[in-house]
Amino acid sequence: MRPKRLLRRLEECGSLVQVALDFDNLLEAIGVVARLGEPGRAVILEAGTPLLKSMGTSAIEALKAFPWDHLVMADTKTVDAGYLEASIVSKAGADALSVLSVASHETLEETVKASEELGVSVYGDLIASTNPVGDAEKLRKTGVDVALLHIGIDVQKRLGITAIQLRDLIGQVKREFKGPIAVAGGIKPAEVSSLVEAGADIVIIGSAITRAPDPGSALREALKRAGARC
Repeated sequence: MRPKRLLRRLEECGSLVQVALDFDNLLEAIGVVARLGEPGRAVILEAGTPLLKSMGTSAIEALKAFPWDHLVMADTKTVDAGYLEASIVSKAGADALSVLSVASHETLEETVKASEELGVSVYGDLIASTNPVGDAEKLRKTGVDVALLHIGIDVQKRLGITAIQLRDLIGQVKREFKGPIAVAGGIKPAEVSSLVEAGADIVIIGSAITRAPDPGSALREALKRAGARC
């Protein structure tokens, strides 16, 4: 069993901010990251699902190549072939990947098995769950490292719902999961402190940082409000 950098970083920093790079162009994503400045140890750079689908593992390698002490998460949204997908992103340098909570027990177990052998952390993504609290128990029992409460982009656009409206649900999921909770979905830097107070350990922000006039300033505000110790 290999140690998992993300879990060690959570212990060290208390809370983390993840920057979701949901681009389909690697040069555009790299350009945004370059404008973050040196983000610090409490930052995770996410190779978003569109970026992975358009650029493959080169996106992970490019994000990992920045000369900082940051983490890289591959948002694979795995639903089958868990061991293989974990192996692929681990080889490219990812510190974590995601598996959907609606995946079969077998896929969850295979992903976790690979993660233990390879030292990558697993997010259990509740994005398609109709019972987040019940599925949090499922994730806990299969050994997933982080439960991710996630409002998808299409739901945000069509229904106007964002993660800040799930503040009460964060606590319910955390009590059932009994481990680190990540939250994603239309979050603004000013909302980070409220989500951390509600129980979030990792706050994931996309366009509010990546499309901001000054991405570095937006990230620094988010980190400040997260109260990270490093």
